[in-house]
Amino acid sequence: MSFLHRPHDRRPAKLTALAATAALALTALAGCGSGEGEVSADGVAKVKLGVIPIIDIAPVELGIKKGVFKRHKLEVTTQAAQGGAAIVPAVVSGDFQFGYSNIVSLLIAKEKGVPVSMVSVGARASDDEMDDGSGQLMTADPAITKVADLKGKKIAVNTLKGINEVAVASSLKKHGVRRGDVQLVEVPIPNMPAALKDGQVDAIMVSEPFISMAAKQGAEPLPVSYASMGKKLPFAAWFAAEPYAAKNPKVVERFTAALKESLTYAENHPDEARAALNGYLKLDAGLSEEVTLPGWNPEAGQADIAPLAQLTVDSGLIKSTDPLKELLDR
Repeated sequence: MSFLHRPHDRRPAKLTALAATAALALTALAGCGSGEGEVSADGVAKVKLGVIPIIDIAPVELGIKKGVFKRHKLEVTTQAAQGGAAIVPAVVSGDFQFGYSNIVSLLIAKEKGVPVSMVSVGARASDDEMDDGSGQLMTADPAITKVADLKGKKIAVNTLKGINEVAVASSLKKHGVRRGDVQLVEVPIPNMPAALKDGQVDAIMVSEPFISMAAKQGAEPLPVSYASMGKKLPFAAWFAAEPYAAKNPKVVERFTAALKESLTYAENHPDEARAALNGYLKLDAGLSEEVTLPGWNPEAGQADIAPLAQLTVDSGLIKSTDPLKELLDR
């Protein structure tokens, strides 16, 4: 396979969760932003992806490296953001043509009338609630040995009103602890192991490779994870703004095809997926070989995602599961 060299833009996305409120008012006339999204005379489309610097996006980085997107006539750049709550408004405004987000943030946005459309599942939970590479609660406090011990404690999440809040709230409920019995605080994912080690928080809801980093510092997992919401549960997705998708259906079709190929390749070549982490994260030698990978099977429908939508309702973040169907309609 051919290799595609492309520029990397790792600056944090400027739109934060707070800015999302203003972004909700954007209409279908949202622009393309910075000249991205254009299709050249030879049919190559320039697309910028809003991503989170975690293990979930390894298949896309691997697909770029392997030339998968190039074969589908896509010139791809990526830009990192703290979470889906920041990426959603940036996609709607046209700063990104496609974005990666947890599905909870997309459901919340959809209920508020934000014009986003899901194009592919991005990652799935593991089948082990004590070993989930995409979302696992870790603690270094020897006094916290079970979920009930989290009562009165401070837990770090990357963003509020997202997948991690649902994972924590639903797991607490199963163990007889109310959401209001813990304090959730926002901490960027790369900063979480240090925040836990320094005692700024009592536990962190974190993903790989930062789970392994925390473990090396003595942290232990608790059965609060994406897998605790449902084994192999789809929890994240790639999405586009509805106006962009309507205007560029062929680009969306090619992007979705390239995604499916990349996700399937990563699922079947875990060692290469682990090695891809070293291309966009600064890791200690050998760490990428130890991380737990999420599932990347891209095939999922409304029934597969429905349990997560219901948990989002149960956590009080949306009123009903109606936004799920609207999110999948294209």
